Amino acid sequence: MRNLTHAWQQAMQEAIGESDPNELQRKIQLAEVAIFERIDTFSAADSGEDVALFQALGKLQALRGKYYPRKYRDE
Repeated sequence: MRNLTHAWQQAMQEAIGESDPNELQRKIQLAEVAIFERIDTFSAADSGEDVALFQALGKLQALRGKYYPRKYRDE
């Protein structure tokens, strides 16, 4: 993986690497906030990052569904 250059990327890695189920939900939420903040300030000059941001949101959704399937299954 390339060098992490944005806060959202670091938050994403921390969520993916979290092994404590009690901390996972919090780290997923922190990563989502960081991603949405980046989307809010996103510039067209950041080519390719837009795809990475939305892929990251999909990965977080899948991670959440894997560890919290009942709570998020019907949303």
